[in-house]
Amino acid sequence: MTVIMIHLEIITPEKIAYTSDVDMVSVPGVGGTLGILPKHIPLFAQLGEGELKIKKGSEEIYLGIGGGFVEVTDKKVIILVTRAVRADDLNEADILRAKKQAEEALKSRGASIDRSEVQASLRRSLLDLKIVNRRKRSH
Repeated sequence: MTVIMIHLEIITPEKIAYTSDVDMVSVPGVGGTLGILPKHIPLFAQLGEGELKIKKGSEEIYLGIGGGFVEVTDKKVIILVTRAVRADDLNEADILRAKKQAEEALKSRGASIDRSEVQASLRRSLLDLKIVNRRKRSH
């Protein structure tokens, strides 16, 4: 029996973050999570910041992504995002430090801080911690 897979490419402004044939990919759409399997109907959708899950055989790979877009054809999924980070590329101590700095900056109420930028940094830190914790549970 032939196993049907779909080709996945995850692209950021800096690099091709991931490319491989996969069984399934789950992405954070702005209206909810989208699960994409081989032979999916054509789709173009906006993505929010969140957790992306790749299933390839018995392996599950998790990435934290920034906002962007997904284009799906019957044989290919192209994901264009501002950021894509695998759990193996994250350092928990650095994430906790960034989280603490963001929390302290929000508490300070200083006029010199860009609150939306600090809140975005805090959201990224929380997402990265979630990805790191998934890696810990799977090992």
